[in-house]
Amino acid sequence: MTGDIELREPLEWAKDNINREGGIGGRPIELVYKDTSTGNVTEFAQELLTDPTIHVVIGPQTSDQVYTLAPEFLARQKLLISPETTAGDIIRAFGKKGYFWRTCQGDVAQVKMILSILKGKGAKKVALLVENTTWGDTFYEWTGFFSTEYGLELISINQFDPGSSSLDSEVADALKTNPDYIIAICRPPDAATIKRAIDRSGSPAKLFLADASVSPVLIQSLGAAAEGLEGTSPTADPSTGFTVAYQEKFGHPPTDYAAPTYDALLLAAYTTARQDASLFESPADSMRKIVYGNGTPQGWDAQESHEALSAIRAGETPAISGASGPLDYDTEFGVDPLVTYYSHWIVEDGDFRTVETIGSAKIGGNGADGESVARIRASASLMSSFAPSGTENYGHPVTKTDFRAVIVGPSSGWKNYRHQADALTVYTLLRQNGIADDHIILMTYDDVPTAPENPLRGDIHNIPKGKNIRPGADVDYAGSQVTAATLKNVLTGTKTASTPVVLESNASTDVFVYIASHGTQGGIAFPSDELFTTDDFTHVTNSMNRNRQYRQLVFVVDTCFGESIAKNATAPGILYLTGAAYNEPSLGAVYDMDIRQWLSDEFTFRVISLLQSNPDITFRQLYMAAYEKVTGSHVRMITTGNVSLDQPVREYLKP
Repeated sequence: MTGDIELREPLEWAKDNINREGGIGGRPIELVYKDTSTGNVTEFAQELLTDPTIHVVIGPQTSDQVYTLAPEFLARQKLLISPETTAGDIIRAFGKKGYFWRTCQGDVAQVKMILSILKGKGAKKVALLVENTTWGDTFYEWTGFFSTEYGLELISINQFDPGSSSLDSEVADALKTNPDYIIAICRPPDAATIKRAIDRSGSPAKLFLADASVSPVLIQSLGAAAEGLEGTSPTADPSTGFTVAYQEKFGHPPTDYAAPTYDALLLAAYTTARQDASLFESPADSMRKIVYGNGTPQGWDAQESHEALSAIRAGETPAISGASGPLDYDTEFGVDPLVTYYSHWIVEDGDFRTVETIGSAKIGGNGADGESVARIRASASLMSSFAPSGTENYGHPVTKTDFRAVIVGPSSGWKNYRHQADALTVYTLLRQNGIADDHIILMTYDDVPTAPENPLRGDIHNIPKGKNIRPGADVDYAGSQVTAATLKNVLTGTKTASTPVVLESNASTDVFVYIASHGTQGGIAFPSDELFTTDDFTHVTNSMNRNRQYRQLVFVVDTCFGESIAKNATAPGILYLTGAAYNEPSLGAVYDMDIRQWLSDEFTFRVISLLQSNPDITFRQLYMAAYEKVTGSHVRMITTGNVSLDQPVREYLKP
């Protein structure tokens, strides 16, 4: 309540409008405030959760707080509605549960809006500078995806800590790539630093900002240098009349999140009214009935909200619309509205002026009808341009006599649960497919099962409430043994005192390598900031080819920027499948609210599911199916000739 975003005005206005027309069945709404800047948000949430007179909670303010609080609300079956948390992966974490909703779209929609605007302005090359925060993560994760979709070249992508003293050098590095625009995702002080650095350089590159930069502080800091700055921020649907009515009532324009805040109280009131009409319906089901209603349309003002409440208490399900626009939601996951309106603004004469108000529906989508933009998958039209050609299927001069595998999950720490879980999942799949343990080299940091944060000591699983997949796994290298140097020795068959277990293969051995980790453009991350680089990949595979260590060499790599690792591969017989293009991060999948952790990576989860559902799927079919199903990145397959794309994957993964 004492922060820089005004929420009390729209909440009190919505409350007064509803109460003036009789409240909910004659009962007035009462608002109970907890100021999170003056106390502990978790303690406040517990007070509200245990108060039987509180039916719905509006908030919290940040996406980090959602991850902390939403599982508690789901456990207590009390509704939590946030009007201002925009992390893109929230819908995947809490979708289908029914107890967490938000009245603003996640920032995936804003990323798409920004790239659409820049394409319309004739941009060809863009660079991204993004603050290293939960808010910034969505822009970091999705800018590469939409750049590819819109035919733009994302030539530089860098994260920085807010207020970083190295920001000037980050800007200099971005400018070396000669972008048409630098997209900066940051707060006003850092935006001002970036603008000054661009101006000093004399570069023609332009700066484009997102909603958190919209503040008088930015203009005050830059003065005349702020003129011409552009950006986007969420706003109300102009057709609702909310902005005009707000200006008339309060004497100033609404803040970015005023409309979704007003709508949060509308949803709370409508769901409470639905509970009156359906006494044995869960709050989650009541909310679904409200947001998926298709009866008589009703708007946001006092009269129409009263009519909506009366209809709902009579058992009807009107089609509701709020101050921010139509309150239509993802039909499968819930959580996210399908449309958000954005102001494309420019700084003119010392003020922010809206150039155009654009609805996210106007720029189209490549997801299914009724599907949130945060669940978008790659355009089918791009699949053929990325797919390897059929001429790669040459056959092999020798017959397969053996199969060997190397599985690597090098990330450490509780937050990297999914990488270790993915490695163990692939290990389990191979063992179930008949591969002897002595034919598998397993490298995993292996600290997650015993991590202090793990409520299930010794356990690691890949589906919620799933089987513990750690017992029975024979780990060859763990902890500090898991290094890029170890991987290079293992693959090249180089035995040393520290790498006694290495790949023992020959020209008739099919070799399979799986890696799940973090990645950079040109590197796979290992502990202590060590990288297995693009040059390492090329050197290792060339060495393996010279020494006749494989018949066919298949890599499945699940890292950010995964395509970049194999871009210089020249050794024949390589098939390299990865979940993300050279300019794209990859996403997590399957969130476990009991332990509050992601259990798998999106690409690995889809690949494993496809292999389990279709035992006869070929490598070519696997590429095509994974491309269609993976969210937020473009699956890539690289081949170097003499590979069998039409060979069933399970036949390859057999002794």
